[in-house]
Order: sequence, then C-alpha cells, then structure tokens
Amino acid sequence: MSDVSLAVAQTRYSVKGYLRDPSALVFTIIMPVVLLLLFNAIFHGNTLFDGIRVKSAAYYTASIIAYTIMLNGFGSLVIRITTDREAGQLKRPRGTPMPSWVYLFAEIGRSVVTIVVTSGVLLAVGALFYGVTVSGHMVVGLVVYVVVGTACFAALGLALARACRTTDSASAIGPFSTVVLAFLSGVFIPVAIMPAWLLDIGKVFPLEHLARGLQLAFLVPGSTGLTGTNLAVLVAWGVVGLLVAIRTFRWDPLAAGAG
Repeated sequence: MSDVSLAVAQTRYSVKGYLRDPSALVFTIIMPVVLLLLFNAIFHGNTLFDGIRVKSAAYYTASIIAYTIMLNGFGSLVIRITTDREAGQLKRPRGTPMPSWVYLFAEIGRSVVTIVVTSGVLLAVGALFYGVTVSGHMVVGLVVYVVVGTACFAALGLALARACRTTDSASAIGPFSTVVLAFLSGVFIPVAIMPAWLLDIGKVFPLEHLARGLQLAFLVPGSTGLTGTNLAVLVAWGVVGLLVAIRTFRWDPLAAGAG
C-alpha cells in the first residue's frame, strides 16, 4: 500500500472512531448552530458592514463558520494531539512501518470532515430559516476559505501542541485563544460597533482575515470574498505554524520530563 493510500485509510479509521461517539459529534455540530440561533435572536434585522446595511443573519452565518473552522481546526486539534501524546498514543505509530506523518494527516483529515459537515449545516440553517442567499460566487469563496483556513489553523494547532504539557493546559489554551480572537475579529460582535483599536489588533491574527473573507462572500452580491490580503495572511500564519511544528513537534510525553 502506498503512503497516500495509507493516509486515506488512516483518515477513514480516525473518522469512524469519532463517529462511534455520537454525543461528541452531535455536540460539535450543535454548538455552532446554537450560537448562530442565539446571535440571530440578539442581533436580528440588519447591521452595518463596510458602510452598507446587510442582513445580520448572513453576517453571523459567515462569522460562525469562521469560528467553527478555528475551533475544530485549531482548538480541538490541540486537545486531541496533546491528549494522545501524553497518553503515549503518539509513540505507537513511531514503532510501526507506518510513516509518522500519516497519523497527523489523519487527525487533520478528521478535523476537515467535521468542519465541512458543520459548515454545511450552518449554511443550510442560514438559507432555510434566515433567508441567506446562496450563490455560485459565495460557494467558491466558502470552499477556498474552508480549505485554506483549516490548513492554517491545523498548522498552528500542531505548533501550539508543543507548548501544552498536559491535556488540562491544552483544554484551557485552545478554546481560550479561539474565544478571545473571536471577540477581536468581528465574529461575535459586528465590526460596525467595535472600537477601531480592537479591530486593528484583530487584523494581526488569521481569524479576522478568515471571518472577513467569508463575510464578503456572504454579504457582497457577486463576490467570492477572495482577496490577496486575506489569503496572504492565512497562508503566512499557516507556513509559520508548519515550520514551528516541524522543528518542535514531540511524539513522546512532555509531562514525564521531556524538555
């Protein structure tokens, strides 16, 4: 079996293992949907975006999809990798003929599957219940940002895993980072009512550019939302995360005394 076939098979195995815990899968999908319903109940009607009035429902559908990409591609991945490493699970692939990268590829692939399914559910809820317009241009932007955004945050998640010595620390750092950046990036609060200095801070980080790109795709008729700046920032952060992960990633438990 080739390495590529092995990676696909391992990804399928990882996804099947995840599906055996229906409560975790349902909660992973239901939580973003509940957030979408709550934000649309609070910020119903219209909001301002780049000086024009747009549907709050479309704004928050795009925003919660961006939040989901970071939550699953970064926060959840950090927790899984740290948990498996500290339990000694990451050492097992190292003792088999399977290339080490295949295991990580499968874990990232599992995140991709979860993100795609959740994004599809959010888009369906927005379209069916809130009248969010679905167009070919918007779908193109959505697909590109899901792929690039997931790759970016997965790379950052692998890089951060080195700094998390225990599952408890990963469970705190991953979600905390996601929530803080969500407030700074115009995900939870419309950008029209946010202080300019907070927005300036948010622009340094990748979630703001992911959220803004998706918002452009959902809110501007005929636009894919794809801009050179947003894609460049996401790629730059992803490359930095990947380089750090390659240099610092550890397969052995850190809590046992590894430096």
